[in-house]
Amino acid sequence: MAAFAQESSKYPPIRYVSQISDLGAYFMYANGGFHADWYVGYNNSWIVKLPPVKKDGIEKAYIGAKLGRAKTEKDFSPVEGKIYAAVSDRPSFSSDAGYFLASGEDIPKEPLENESVPGAGESRWFWASVPLSRISGEKDNYIAIWSQSDNFVSSKTSPIIAAGYKEGEEEDVWLNRSIKGVPPSGPGAAETPISGIKPAIAIKLVPKNEFKVIIKNFSAEVSDSNIVASFNVIGADIQKAWLEMSYDKFEWQKIGGYIYQPPYFISLDRKALPQDFFYLRAAGRDIYENNGYSKEIKIPAAVKKSAENDQENLTEQK
Repeated sequence: MAAFAQESSKYPPIRYVSQISDLGAYFMYANGGFHADWYVGYNNSWIVKLPPVKKDGIEKAYIGAKLGRAKTEKDFSPVEGKIYAAVSDRPSFSSDAGYFLASGEDIPKEPLENESVPGAGESRWFWASVPLSRISGEKDNYIAIWSQSDNFVSSKTSPIIAAGYKEGEEEDVWLNRSIKGVPPSGPGAAETPISGIKPAIAIKLVPKNEFKVIIKNFSAEVSDSNIVASFNVIGADIQKAWLEMSYDKFEWQKIGGYIYQPPYFISLDRKALPQDFFYLRAAGRDIYENNGYSKEIKIPAAVKKSAENDQENLTEQK
């Protein structure tokens, strides 16, 4: 029987529940090399069984997976698609049970042998917030991972889920290849049992805490062709950072990819952004899922070079 010891600390610990206690052991398939066809797709859902969870002192709950090797088009733009997760106290999930987990543009890209791919890198954990009441303290917790996007139908177009090895005879991992963009449901949802290899799927339990994420020194260099933003993120165990844009400073949406480590620089193609003025801000998140935001800056409207102006210039030259 394993014993548990922990140093005394005033900082509340995050609790993770997964089939392998060492989350660092999930290094197979999603970082490169042989992928074993372990993709997450429109027609490919992974299901794991996790034990009942003690929720004493817990404020927020998340379900998540470690994903990597997202595919790109010929121009290195990401193959579009979204990954969803669901949790249930039985191995069957209703069609509306999904929580958004990640999109293809956010997952680290598949490295290519003879090309430099922007956004390529090591696989990452992605987390979806779920009501704490959805995590069972009395029954087993079943988690499913799949995609609603029909672009993700094979390992040639889909992200790969990380995996780790663990000995044991318990049947607690299944693969369902009969779905069509919806989570597995019905008596046969747990279709094909998988032995030995465990997909990187986990529950994350966050205690009440007072940690803050602070964004400092946010600036943007604006030209006709691009915007280069930079900033600093201050906090405990920063997980990732990104940029957001808004037209009214009330509704914000993420633009560009995630940055997982300093220095925090992001370049945006001016042609892919609104041509009228808009607001830009930087954001960051720690592993306790606390967010922090910078003050917004106003990005001026792009310089318009219309055909009429070009014709006026030609007329003036004559």
